[in-house]
Amino acid sequence: MNEQFPFSAPLVTKADPIDGLLQIGDLTRPVPVEITIWDGARQGYIVQLRLDGDLIDVPVVVGDQKPGDTVQLQLSQNLLCESRSYSLSYQATNNINGVTRESPAAALKVDRTKPGATLLAPLIFPTATFGDQLIGLLPGYAGMEPGDVIQTLLNGVEGPAHRVQAEELTLRPVEIAFSREHLQAHAAETVSVEYFATDRAGNVSITSLPTLVSVKL
Repeated sequence: MNEQFPFSAPLVTKADPIDGLLQIGDLTRPVPVEITIWDGARQGYIVQLRLDGDLIDVPVVVGDQKPGDTVQLQLSQNLLCESRSYSLSYQATNNINGVTRESPAAALKVDRTKPGATLLAPLIFPTATFGDQLIGLLPGYAGMEPGDVIQTLLNGVEGPAHRVQAEELTLRPVEIAFSREHLQAHAAETVSVEYFATDRAGNVSITSLPTLVSVKL
């Protein structure tokens, strides 16, 4: 392996292609990693993953695969316990002379922190009356990020949902519209409005404090 054959970074198909974020639900089992066989690979070469520069897991021996074929390795979920960024690469070793080369790295990100921490404030309704819809303002919460999904609950039943946009972190508050039909469908004089947040990694917050909304015909 003295020749400078082109290596590609390992591919983790379950990771977000933009920032490498992994879903919490995918971290309960080994994470599959695909390695593309490079030009110049020979039968018997040894491939082993590196996480943050350290050799990990069980190496795989190249068999009769041809350049462009893929080999699947497993990244142990036990090595991804911390909420942080990781660097994943692989090392290829010539089984004859022991020469090794390392591939480019792929970035992975693990986020195990639930949005909102231990408290989500209630929705604020600036006006007590509404025409076709009532606007609720979300005052923000710890760890709010673009891509979070806010799911409202009306008397415990799912109501409107909203995906947080980048400009809502700085330029304007999150607004959630409730139609008259949404509120009056519960056939009650008052409706308890709550919400919870799910972030891009799949972490689910606690349920917010409730706001009681009076429904007037």
